Parts: sequence; C-alpha cells; structure tokens
Amino acid sequence: MYMKTLISFALIAIFLALSPALEAQTIQGSSTVKKIKIGKPVVATKTMKSMPDLVIKNEVFSDPSNNNMIDGGESAYINFKIQNLGSGLAKNVVVLVSLKNEIRGLNYTKRIEVGNILPNAVKDVSVQLKSGMDIPDALAEFKIEVTEADNFDAYPLEMKIETQPFQPPNLVVADAVFSTSTGGKIIKNYPIQLKVLMQNIGKGDAKEANISFLFPNPYCVVMGDTNRYSFGIMKPGETKELDFIFTVQRKYTQPTIPVNIKITESTGKFAHDSTVAVKIDQDLVAQNNVVINAIATPEIAVTKASLSSEVDKNIPENPQKNKNKFALIIGNEEYTKYQGNISSEMNVAFARNDANMFKEYLVKTLGYPEDNVLIKVDAQTGEMKYKLDLITKMASANGPESELLFYYAGHGLPDETTHIPYLIPTDVSSSNIYSAIKLSDIEKQFSECGAKKITLILDACFTGGGRGSGLLAARSVKVKPTEEELSGNIVVFSATSGEQSALPYSKEKHGMFTFFFLKKLQESKGNISYKELSDYLIKNVGLESLKVNEKEQTPTVSISSDVKDTWGTWKLR
Repeated sequence: MYMKTLISFALIAIFLALSPALEAQTIQGSSTVKKIKIGKPVVATKTMKSMPDLVIKNEVFSDPSNNNMIDGGESAYINFKIQNLGSGLAKNVVVLVSLKNEIRGLNYTKRIEVGNILPNAVKDVSVQLKSGMDIPDALAEFKIEVTEADNFDAYPLEMKIETQPFQPPNLVVADAVFSTSTGGKIIKNYPIQLKVLMQNIGKGDAKEANISFLFPNPYCVVMGDTNRYSFGIMKPGETKELDFIFTVQRKYTQPTIPVNIKITESTGKFAHDSTVAVKIDQDLVAQNNVVINAIATPEIAVTKASLSSEVDKNIPENPQKNKNKFALIIGNEEYTKYQGNISSEMNVAFARNDANMFKEYLVKTLGYPEDNVLIKVDAQTGEMKYKLDLITKMASANGPESELLFYYAGHGLPDETTHIPYLIPTDVSSSNIYSAIKLSDIEKQFSECGAKKITLILDACFTGGGRGSGLLAARSVKVKPTEEELSGNIVVFSATSGEQSALPYSKEKHGMFTFFFLKKLQESKGNISYKELSDYLIKNVGLESLKVNEKEQTPTVSISSDVKDTWGTWKLR
C-alpha cells in the first residue's frame, strides 16, 4: 500500500513537470481551434449555420392606361423585387401567385421559377395579368408568396386591384373643312385643302389609330407624299388634326368631289369611316365651310372637339313654340361678289355663320316657329327691303301680341355729312350710300307695326369712314354716327359704342359680339332678362376684345322712352 501511494505521487509530480509543454498544445473541435489549460474543463464551440432572409419590396402595379385598374382587353403587370438580406444562399426560390376570389376573364402568371439568390442579391420579378373584354367590375385580391427550398420563405405580399369591363374607343371624324390656299372657288387643277379633325370620343384608348383618304375617281390626285397617316395610341377625348392636299384634273366631269375617309384601330371594331364632298366652283371665301356636323355622343362624357365654334354645337332645345314671335335675320358677308372694284378684305368675316347660327338659336332655343323666321345671307338692296317689308307685315297681321326681332351682321356706314347710320346691302358701295337702308327708317317701320316687343340686334358699326375710304372687313372706326331718339316698344342691342369697330372673333368664327350673345343664350337656355344680357355683353365683349384684338369694343343698349321702365325685365325666350 505504501509503495502504491509513492508511485501515485511520483506520477503526479511527473505530470506537473510536463504541464508547461502541454499548455502549448491545442485541441481542435469540429470547426474551432481553442487553446486550453490543463486543469480546466475543455469546451468545443461550433459556428451557427448561415441562413437566407428573403423579403419582397418595391412592389408596383403597372397598366397601359395608367388608371390603376385592370381594364378589359389589356395586359397589366405586378412588378417587385426579391432581396436576400441573409448571409446564406436562398435555394430554388419560387414565386406563387393566387387569387382570393377568381374573376371571370382574368388570367395571370401563377408560378415563376426564380432560382438561387445569393446573400445581399436582388432579383426582379414581373407577374403578368391578362384580362378579357368580358371582365366584370370587381376587386382582384392577389396573394404573392415567395418560397425557398429549405423553407426560408418571405412574408407574403397581398395586393388588391380593381377591375373594370373593356372600355371601347370610338374614332370618328369630328369635323372637316374644305378650303383653298388663296380663298375663292374650287377649281380644277388647283390645290384643294381638306382639314380633318379626328377624335377618339370613346372611353378607352384607340391603339394603332390610322386615317386614309381615298378617291372613287382616278382623276383625283393626291398632292402630298401620302394619303395615309398613323397616330399610334389616342386617349379618350384626344384629337389629331391634319391637312390633306389634293386636286382634280380637267378630265374630271362630276359636279362634286367625294373624298372617302377611312379610319382604323387595332381591334378593327371601333372606328367609323366618313365621306365628305365639295362642289366644283363652290365658294369657300371664308374658309370655314364645315361639311360634317359633329356626331352626337350624349352617352359619353368626352367633349367633342371641333374646327368650328363652341356655340355652334350643343344648342339648347326648347320644344315649345310661340306663334306670336317673328324674326328677320340678315348676314351680309361677301361684298366683292356684287362689287368688282373692291377687294376680298372688305368682306365681313363670319357674317354668314353669325346669321345661320342665330337662326338656329331662335328656332331651337327661343321658341320661334321656323315659318316665322326669315333669313337672307349676302342680301342685295331689293332683297333686304323686301324682307323688311314682309316681316313687318307678318307681325302686323298677327296683332298686338306680336314680338318682332331683327338681327343684322354686316357693314354699316354713316352719311359723311349728317352722320346718320345706314345698313349696307352687298351691292351698295360707300360712294353710293343713299342707296343703302337708313337704320332710323327700319326702326320707324317696325315701331308702326303694333308689336308689343321689338328687338334689334346689330353686329355692325356705323363709323365706316365716309366716301372714298371703302368698306372694311373689320367694320372699321372713322366717324361717330348720330344717335336718333327711339319711339315705340323698341330696344336696340348694338355691337359697339361711339367710334369703335365691330370686330371679329376669328378663333370662334363669329363676330365678337354675336359669339358672346349666342354663348349667353347657350348657357342660360334663353332664360335671361334683357338687363342681365346687357350687363353680360358689356363685360365679356369688352374684356375679350382687348385680349384678342387689342382694341376696345363695348356693346351698347338703346332704349325707347316708351319702355325705359320695363325693358330690363323682358326676356328673349
């Protein structure tokens, strides 16, 4: 026993002697090397396994119409990024797309193989959504899941997107105008310009919009480089304006020149062809001869574009007619036709359109029976006097309940000596003013017919400049006319004050005064008093004339003393 104890102590002594060398030795674990000291517990540590961490970010819905909806008949996309924020490899990443509620006509990519994603790497993903034209109004609730082979999945993405049925486009010729380069008549072998305004009046985009011009006769010749034009995508309400130049050769024998306008779009279903025509020798001096009226589209909230004025369309309708209302309308525009010694600049621009549209408002809005409205454009002296006598007799024959209205657009001139104003027929020159019609004679003739209400509306001035200066297209300013006292039940609306000009409103293809007169009738549907109308005209004509023509034009209202206390409450309707 004693010997065993000695041996044990000896072994311990030897082990302790060797311990410095053992301290320098290492023990390797599975992946970690640690220095240990004898006499202490030996602990082996292991590094944690690297893992991926997937996230979905930067999600965006993209649709061609940019209305944030899935429209019928379009392809849209859900785009997003997948990023691996972890330190480990994301293996065999897959995108799974599902709908909470399946929707008729909606197809989409259900599975996308993304593959491996390295740490800190990003992958772009695009999910295509294709809808049929029969897709309903609904809410598509998408769930997008990103899975990984070792089940290190991303949090799902949920996205709700509205759907709506196919919104068809509707391509039409909204307006078309023939003109010549210098004005005048359509003549063979000379250029003819057809200005066309194409518009999408539908609710959806028109894709691959095209327009072509075709002739049924071989003697019609295109003068430009092509007869076909392409516009790509046209949004709802969008317009495209173009000029098509052509001519007809002398071998052409037909009295009119038809032009077929063919419009196409990608589906082949939502475009409407048109045919327009112009007569050989047709007079196009004003270069605003509208050959196509705008197509009525009351069910569509798109405002129809036009080459003509806003007051020439959407005229309020009043089905009630008043048999006691009578009117005479004169629009004297072309003076050159009857007076060879004056130039076309001395015509009165847009007077014909003024007269024609004024009649439309009288009949459609103000309740005038069409048979009670006389109209004459480019009236000569005999024609004007005949019409004035005829309308006076009609009102007189109807009795004291009659209402008589006279509208005139054209030239007015004063006598050089007396300054008495005259209305100028198209065959009367400034050097022969006594052949014209004295304004005071018209007022006297009307006041004697016995009508209870007489209204004169004059888009002319009477300051023309006397003998030798000629007629001016701007209805010019030279001499202040004499104002004679009115008698009877008469109110006179005049386009100007004093020595001002009655000016055109070229953009709207009307006289400035007539445009605002019609605009107020359009806005009020004719339910407006004379005083309200007067205030409106003075303010708006005066301001717009300064903006557009840079000249003053202030309308005036002249009132007979017999109605000075009551005229303000009169109404046109």
